[in-house]
Amino acid sequence: MFEVAQRFAIERGDDPDDIDFECRLPNAFLADPPLEQVVAKNVELGARGTLALPLAAIGSMRYEIGLFNTTNRDDILFQTTGRSTGLFANVEKTRRRGFEGKILGSKGALNWMLAYSHIEATFEADFNALSPNHDFADDEGEIAIFKGDSIPGIPEQQFKLVTDYALTSRWQLGVDLLANSGQVLRGDESNQLSPTAGYAVVNLRTRYYYSDTVEIYARVDNLLDRDYDTFGLLGEEPGEVNVPLIADMTIPRFLGAGQPRAAFVGLRVRF
Repeated sequence: MFEVAQRFAIERGDDPDDIDFECRLPNAFLADPPLEQVVAKNVELGARGTLALPLAAIGSMRYEIGLFNTTNRDDILFQTTGRSTGLFANVEKTRRRGFEGKILGSKGALNWMLAYSHIEATFEADFNALSPNHDFADDEGEIAIFKGDSIPGIPEQQFKLVTDYALTSRWQLGVDLLANSGQVLRGDESNQLSPTAGYAVVNLRTRYYYSDTVEIYARVDNLLDRDYDTFGLLGEEPGEVNVPLIADMTIPRFLGAGQPRAAFVGLRVRF
């Protein structure tokens, strides 16, 4: 591969001895550089049962709750080194702990489920990480992470409400509400920049059972057409990329836009 890269460099008129040969597809490699094995220790405590309520109009209700604490030794963190390049490195200790709960209920033609989770995902050791495009990176392109800083890409709170109503014995209508809190940007492991904004979306769905083997369904995602972001990261300075559309931008903050309103209709046949 290196010889091929040299040949293309010569054809472009570049110096064949000065080739940027960093890995641009880091996720395709198991270890780059060689890494220590991740060791996770997990503790969980949970319960489930039926809620006995005096109000019969509420219907039947069941619950599921759980507490968890997972500690990782030599966890793996991706660190960027520039344009689409980077490397993996071990982190001495990280922790993910929290609570998750679920309540399921039914009353007549109505079934519903309410779920909530709270997770604290933190680094549990002080270290420096590469992030050369960070506003507060030092001359070596590193930022300082301290014990207790949040791990990027993990929302602290997640909420879900799912409802289904049987309009007839064959026709069902459902509405879902999904909400997530914001998350730290990848590349901002030091938590010095603003995280992504939290969001909530509503989805609508319906299905009609024409027979035991034929089903017609429809779905509308993001019914209210909300603008939201599912993740964020720090990239290269836009002005350094030869793309006229972003040449005047100065902040290397890239956000993953959530899906706008979209509708789907389909037919499902079982044989």
